[in-house]
Amino acid sequence: MRTEKITLNELRALVRQILKEESGATKPLPPTPQELIRMMPPKLKELFFKQWGAKQSPKFHPEGNTLKHIIIVLRRAYKYYYPEKPNMIIAALFHDLGKMDTYAINPKTNQPTAYGHENKSTDYIDEFKSWIESFDGVDVDTIKYIVKNHMKIKPSTWDSMKPAKKEPIESNPNFGDLQAFNDKLDGGGINLQELLNRIAKKLKN
Repeated sequence: MRTEKITLNELRALVRQILKEESGATKPLPPTPQELIRMMPPKLKELFFKQWGAKQSPKFHPEGNTLKHIIIVLRRAYKYYYPEKPNMIIAALFHDLGKMDTYAINPKTNQPTAYGHENKSTDYIDEFKSWIESFDGVDVDTIKYIVKNHMKIKPSTWDSMKPAKKEPIESNPNFGDLQAFNDKLDGGGINLQELLNRIAKKLKN
């Protein structure tokens, strides 16, 4: 009888998964972005910090590189959605992790690009599914929906998209969260105007 070979690491992962399924044990998201980052498995943490090398167009991202951008979006997600909506927080963490893989310089504009990064980012959600599902209240399909479509909802794309292509995105029950992800979370980092707005808000309080 022929048996399929399995590595020691695969066996350990299988045992962990079985124990998790048997116990039903999950844990709450940690209360800060810093703690969530510290809890990442080593391979995910390496991927996360690699995004420092993925530069971004200063027109849309004055913060400079993708690592800074992800941290900013993650902090916003915690501000608006912790602990009620863990899917938004995990989506914030994963949404641009494919940028280093798709990084290029546009020869016409001489600006950084990362076309199709949302597809690679979605692949990483599948790769780290077990870690994501170790947290209370998360739904991998919802997170994938937000990450997969976060570029399509941008006005420059959405406004010119045909209704037939919009329909499956709009009909998803999590469409409101996708819109909120774009409106509240996935903008450029701190620039002069945002800094002035924060100062003005503090002066009013």
